[in-house]
Amino acid sequence: MRTNSMIMSLNSPVIENLTTDLAQTSLEMDDFTRPAVACFVEAMYTGEADKLEKDIFEDVNKMAHVFDVSWLTKRCLKFYKSDIMNFEDDSYEDILFACEIASKAHYHLNQTKLVNCFVKTIASRGVDKGIFVTRYLAGFASVPKRKIDMALMIARDSLDIIGNCLMAYLSFVLECKSFDENSLYLLQKLNTQNFRNTFPVKFKQLTNFVVSLSLQSDCAEETAIVENFVKDNVQANESINDLKEKQESAVKTLESKDTYNYGADYCNIDLNAETENLTHKTSATNTDDPELGWIMPISSSSSSLSEDGFLLRLKTTGYEREKKIRFDFILGGVGGSEHRRCFIMECRTLDLWRYYISRYGSPLESASWPYLENVPSVQVKHWTITKTSVNLTVVCNGVTVLNFNFLSKIMNSKADERQFWFNWSKSCVSIKFEATFEKSLLLEKRR
Repeated sequence: MRTNSMIMSLNSPVIENLTTDLAQTSLEMDDFTRPAVACFVEAMYTGEADKLEKDIFEDVNKMAHVFDVSWLTKRCLKFYKSDIMNFEDDSYEDILFACEIASKAHYHLNQTKLVNCFVKTIASRGVDKGIFVTRYLAGFASVPKRKIDMALMIARDSLDIIGNCLMAYLSFVLECKSFDENSLYLLQKLNTQNFRNTFPVKFKQLTNFVVSLSLQSDCAEETAIVENFVKDNVQANESINDLKEKQESAVKTLESKDTYNYGADYCNIDLNAETENLTHKTSATNTDDPELGWIMPISSSSSSLSEDGFLLRLKTTGYEREKKIRFDFILGGVGGSEHRRCFIMECRTLDLWRYYISRYGSPLESASWPYLENVPSVQVKHWTITKTSVNLTVVCNGVTVLNFNFLSKIMNSKADERQFWFNWSKSCVSIKFEATFEKSLLLEKRR
């Protein structure tokens, strides 16, 4: 494409240097599409960007920055705000398109204005950052690092979103076995001070989890990255080896609490051995010789939480057909709002139990409930129910019979259902317990 070097130089000090000082007579533009180059050249001639369109915006914006055409960079920013950020019905595809343009501009051109515009706009339009970031980081193993950087910039002060995504990935994709390149990169990039100050409990949960995972690794680089991540959350001069000793002590403590071995599930172990998350508000119990360390609960009793998490151990000592155990979770929301969600287990036979996890409120008829998997066929069952911001897990006599991942539901649900599942990941405010068991249900006594 032939152009007038004088006209091009008037707009671009870079082109002026190339043609005047270095005596170049041509420029290679193979990195850009022909329509984008044509739009750029016409803008140089007319001082307007009338041919600027969404599909060529990225190339034109890049050329404006590479060749330092200041007025055109301003025009591109204006177009980004007015046209690209003009989402139709808050379509995920439209939001993703705008997000990727801002991400690439930041990565390749060190341009922050598009990122700031994107973050400000989605906040003003009420786009749920948690849902968007969860989808944006799908397929995390192959996500380019610029997308991880972009997710962190979108989350900003809501780093619990990033923590949830990371824990879900390490748990359900890497199966709590190791780290990979992207998970280590994210640990290095997380603003730990901001995370700890804003979400201290969730930061502590993530810290405990990554430490327990790192103990399985012999890689010095992984250990160094994890130690750097947790250094502000442990006592001075406390190393990973010190934490390993604490973890082993915590496991022994849990195993000695009853004849049943609860195991070392990461959700149930706090490296500082602070495992007593749940304290009963009601002390009324049936005292007809309950077993040592266990109490017979009163239905509709209420419990409060001292941690951002929920762990309860209970024991069923007999078979009571069609009897149910129900937990109503009161989950905190933005501005003090609350969301009620329930989890129910129903006994059908000795080894057949159904469950229900609510999306909206009242449960469906129990005939349509799915079954827990591989429930041991024994009379006495020890149950551990754990709710985190990522999942709800039920373990029976050491067998995981349910691992319900809220984040996968967010990813795979229809748009109008995602918020209901996302609310499940919120922090618990209180819990209400109900049961129709008459004699064979015991709750672990809190000491």
